[in-house]
Amino acid sequence: MRGKGSLSKWVGLLVVLTLVLAVAAACGNNDNEKNNATASSPSVSAPASSEEAPPASEDTKKEPITVTLMDLWAKDKTENVSTSVREALAKFQEENPDIIVQEESIGDQTAYYTKLKTLAASNELPDIFISKGSELAMFAKNGAAAPLDEILNADAAWKDGFLPSSFNDLSTEGSIYGVPFSMLATHVIYYNKQIFADAGIASFPTTWADFESAIEKLKAKGVTPIALGNKEQWVAESCLLSALGDRYTGSDWFNGIIAKSGAKFTDADFVTGLTAFQNLAKLGAFNKDMNSINNDQQKTLYFNGKAAMFIEGSWAIGAVMAAPAEIAENTEVAVFPSVDGGKGQALATSGGAGSGFAVGVKGYAEKKEAIAKVLKAISGAEFAKSLAEKGEPVAYKVADYDKSKVSSLAVKYAALSSQLQFTPIYDSYLSPAVISKMNAGLQDLLIDAVSPQDLAASIQAEYEKN
Repeated sequence: MRGKGSLSKWVGLLVVLTLVLAVAAACGNNDNEKNNATASSPSVSAPASSEEAPPASEDTKKEPITVTLMDLWAKDKTENVSTSVREALAKFQEENPDIIVQEESIGDQTAYYTKLKTLAASNELPDIFISKGSELAMFAKNGAAAPLDEILNADAAWKDGFLPSSFNDLSTEGSIYGVPFSMLATHVIYYNKQIFADAGIASFPTTWADFESAIEKLKAKGVTPIALGNKEQWVAESCLLSALGDRYTGSDWFNGIIAKSGAKFTDADFVTGLTAFQNLAKLGAFNKDMNSINNDQQKTLYFNGKAAMFIEGSWAIGAVMAAPAEIAENTEVAVFPSVDGGKGQALATSGGAGSGFAVGVKGYAEKKEAIAKVLKAISGAEFAKSLAEKGEPVAYKVADYDKSKVSSLAVKYAALSSQLQFTPIYDSYLSPAVISKMNAGLQDLLIDAVSPQDLAASIQAEYEKN
């Protein structure tokens, strides 16, 4: 009986255990079905592991596009174009977080163009860079710069907004390779009317003889007549000789040089222009360290009241207005006076678009849309309005802007420029090799280390190589 009872007891326990396992299995199945239903239901969200996360949308997958931009303005430049470009870039960056504009600023023009040539030689030009027309023609010929006709033609309103002649300096072989940011004059004489008056000069000279006489009077008062900073070599050529040379030769001669139709740098009129330039230095018109300081330092001499004049482009208006009040308020603007026997216009200045924003070919195909957006931001209507309100000559049509924002000096310049004829800027058209020979030679000319005839001959020899 005892064994039978024990057996019955074990059988009972086994039945109970089986029932428990069956119930547990049933509950587990119900839980799995519930979990499966929950995971598939669109109205209920359930936590998921990283492996189960839904794929990211196309927008979240995109990394920002970086557009590199190299310019020749120091970070602290107060000139109108540089400040307007940076204001436009800052606004663009806020409105376009998917495009990062990486600016590289090189505040020395010689260093800038040296680096530009090095980058072009290895096809590593930045996405956007500033270039003179003469340099740009070389980059285009070598396939380092991208033609911009496609993006310009894709936005007719943007392209048609530019002034008709603004692409002239930036086109080559039937294509546009640069977008202009302003129509500038490279030759403007900024002079202090109070210093002039103290030296007995009632008004700015209208003849070359009177101009030389004024220089003598200024020297007698112990001030430098003309502050010149030609360390980087371009100032003497672009801001002085481009205008003075045209006074003697006229623009038809220079057009003949460009067209290679018989005009020569050894022609008498051009040599006479070089002679007149050298005579200014011999007369003591410039500071003795003119080849050792740059254009910012020449302005400092003027701002400190140590010089009666400096000669630079219209871009210097903003810097003058930021100078001490007694300097800014007494500054007037003029151009070189007429010369005896000259074939050029008496009221003329070297000017045009001169330089513009160009595009390196390397990353253009992949970044074309982003590059186009950046170019429009720093060249279009809103940008031009900013320049116009600073009194800068624009390359884009601007009908409506706040003229009350224009500085008094910009108003004076506008009145002057309305009377002027614009003539070619030498370094916008001549090849880099010819300009390099001319610029270096002008440094020697100014210290009487080379004669005008010998300099003209060396420039002509380089010209004939090209």
